[in-house]
Amino acid sequence: MSQESTYFTYQPSTQKKADDKLLIKSVFSTEDSRGRKRYFLITELGSNRFEIQEINRKNLPAGQRQMIDRRSLTANYTLEMDFWEKKVRPAMKKLNSSLRRGEAHRSHGELYSAEMEYQDALKLDEENVRATFGLGQIYLDQNNSEKARDVFKKILNLDSAYSVEHKHMFNDFGIAMRKNGLYPEALEYYNRAVELDSEDENLYFNMARTYFESGDWENCIKYLTTCLKKNKGVEEAKKFCRFIMEKSETDEEMLEEFGSTELGAKLRSDILSLYRDMQLAAGMEIGEAIERTQKIRDRLMDIEERKRKEKQISENLYKLDSHK
Repeated sequence: MSQESTYFTYQPSTQKKADDKLLIKSVFSTEDSRGRKRYFLITELGSNRFEIQEINRKNLPAGQRQMIDRRSLTANYTLEMDFWEKKVRPAMKKLNSSLRRGEAHRSHGELYSAEMEYQDALKLDEENVRATFGLGQIYLDQNNSEKARDVFKKILNLDSAYSVEHKHMFNDFGIAMRKNGLYPEALEYYNRAVELDSEDENLYFNMARTYFESGDWENCIKYLTTCLKKNKGVEEAKKFCRFIMEKSETDEEMLEEFGSTELGAKLRSDILSLYRDMQLAAGMEIGEAIERTQKIRDRLMDIEERKRKEKQISENLYKLDSHK
C-alpha cells in the first residue's frame, strides 16, 4: 500500500480558532529565596488569566508556560518596563526576524539559507519550537533522515512544544515524515497532535493515510472511521472509504492481508466490525453495509479454506518425499 492515490488531494484545514484578545504583554520580576531577581514575560489573556514564561540569559522567554490570576500577579510580581523595552523586546524582534527569514527561504526552496537562519534562531533560544520544527523540515526536504530523527527526538523532549498553538507543527512534520517513509515517527507526531486537540478530524485522516501507506489496513480503517465520526462532511475521507470498499471487493491480495495473521478469526472479526463501522460513517445505509460486510467475510473464509488446503497438500507432499 505504498503507492500514492488520486484520492489523496485533501489538505488539512489551516484555519485557526480565534484566540482571546491580547491585552497586555510585558516583563515582570520576582525575587527567589536568595534575593535574586527572576524575570518573566507576562501576557494577559483576559478573564483574569495571565500566562507567564521565564526570561532566559539571552533575554528571551523560554521554557514552560504557566497560568496565574490577577491576584497572584499583583502580590508577587513587579513591572519592569525598562527591561521589556531595552532588553526583551529587541531580543524577541531579532529572534522573530530570523524565524520569518528561515520560513521565507524554505518556502522558496532555499534550504541552505533557511537552515542558517534557523541555526541563528537556536543560538538565541536553543529550545525554540518554531526553529526546531523548521530545522527538522529542512532535513526532511533534504532527505536527511538521520538528522531529521535527531530533531524528532529533541522535539519530543521539549516541554514547551506541547501547547495547542503548536498542533499544526506536529501535523505538518508528521506529513513530511510520512512522505519520507518515516511512518512510526509520523504516527507518533500525529498522536502528540491528537493529545493537544482530539477533536481535529484532519489528524485522524492523516493517520489513516499513514497506516494505508505503511500497509496496516486495520488501523487505516479504524482512523478513517474516527475521522468521519468527528466530521461527516470530509468528502475526501468518504472517497477514501469508497476506494477501500471497492478495492476490498476486487483485490484478493488486500483480503489476504485482512486475515493473514496468526490471530485468525479474531482479527477477521475485528476488522470486519471496523469495516462495517467505516461504511456507516461514510453514510451507507445499515442494510447495505451489513450485506457488503458479509460478502467480504465470505471471501475471507474462502481464502482461508483455500490456504488451509494448500498447506495440507504441501504437508502431504513433504511426508511422501521424506519416505522415499
